[in-house]
Amino acid sequence: MIQFKISKHWRPVFVTLLAVVALLVRDADGDDSTKSQIKIDRETTFLTGPLRTDGSVDYAAGINARMKQDVTPENNACVLLCEAMQPLEAWDMPPEYFKEIGRTPPPKDRSYVRYLAAGIADPSSDAAKQRLYLVLEFIQGDPRPWKRSEFPEVAKVLDGDDEPLRIVLAAAERDQFYSPVITRGVDEVDPLPLVAAMDPMTTQLPYLVHSLRLRAMLNLGEGDHEAAWEDLLGCFKLARLLGMGMSKIHAQRSYMLEERNCAATEAYIRTADPSLSQAKHYLRALQSLPSLARLSEKVDLFERCAYLDALLVIRTNQEGAIAYLDCEPGLAATGKMVNLFWKDAIDWNETLRIGNRYYDRLVKSLEKTDLAQRREEVTVLQQELKSLAERAIGIRGTDDTAKGRAATESKSKLVAAIIAEKLMSDIDKCRIFEARVKQRFANLEMTLAPAANRKGISEE
Repeated sequence: MIQFKISKHWRPVFVTLLAVVALLVRDADGDDSTKSQIKIDRETTFLTGPLRTDGSVDYAAGINARMKQDVTPENNACVLLCEAMQPLEAWDMPPEYFKEIGRTPPPKDRSYVRYLAAGIADPSSDAAKQRLYLVLEFIQGDPRPWKRSEFPEVAKVLDGDDEPLRIVLAAAERDQFYSPVITRGVDEVDPLPLVAAMDPMTTQLPYLVHSLRLRAMLNLGEGDHEAAWEDLLGCFKLARLLGMGMSKIHAQRSYMLEERNCAATEAYIRTADPSLSQAKHYLRALQSLPSLARLSEKVDLFERCAYLDALLVIRTNQEGAIAYLDCEPGLAATGKMVNLFWKDAIDWNETLRIGNRYYDRLVKSLEKTDLAQRREEVTVLQQELKSLAERAIGIRGTDDTAKGRAATESKSKLVAAIIAEKLMSDIDKCRIFEARVKQRFANLEMTLAPAANRKGISEE
């Protein structure tokens, strides 16, 4: 699930792409394949249903159907989390979202967990501004024990949010996380491309966990170790629940929370100096958590479908839908250029098949247990995609390949590579993040185990 973001890096990509397609402009003698029927099968569309009235795959509905298996309103953490989340100003969750998770929309005038920085009064003097900078630096800094006397402003916000934080802790005890993909009924474009689908949980849940983690460090600083551990364990559970979400954004945010939770727990162990029985209890609790998010699973389903859906959006050439592709910078420009110059010279079924094979390779690489091999295979794939896009500049209108079936095959392959390269551009960063967090959690387990052993020796 890819969120809206603005980047300066798309501009050179756009210029390069414009140069590429300008060199390839030529009347195509091939079939009018833009209007040809898309074959619905695993090799092209990956999902084979459900279908919309126009015969295309409804990717959002298909993904939701898979993700909500075994989920009920009673075991879905998102049902409770909606109650504790601050209402969004930029985007209201549509009624379809709440209908899908089996609850009514919460009232907007309820109590909710506030953004910590926003909950602190605006400064009215230079001295107050300096104080605010200090407070913000503390909020955003590495987790550490603290007391109310240090930051009474932050403590006041946390104390005021006690009720919704209770709801957050209750949500952490649930074992399912289903936040549906909603692409219908949220804008004048219906349906939205899958890359434009937004999940409020990816932006809101980190704020909830941040408040809970800061409260844990407050309890730790004031000597209430039991309450601090309860909050910390809740932070871990919520991070793992978020990791059950469908997209790489869910995985990334889960890794971010996990890393901060590990840092807070390391501070907790140093300060609390747990006994043998406590250390064993903490270790068992951490080892009983749900599995860490697997990047390969997100790529295999949601990210693959987002890619295939983007290709089909480009194929249909609806201006409003293509504009929303720029949730991934430069993707809309790519779609417009393809339709401007290559409209009738692409075999879209072949493009979809090639794209699926790229994602098959990526998933297989990400599932390698050998980290060096995983890194090498992912790098090779990314370089291959980049090379294909760069090689296009050598295909000129005077070449024999510029006409007929040869042109169709070349351009079909090129479009598959260009779009895949864009949507896979951050995979290496995600892969590194996943490996780092796994190691960080393993280190935390190793920290607790010797602590238990040392305590055992001293208490015998």
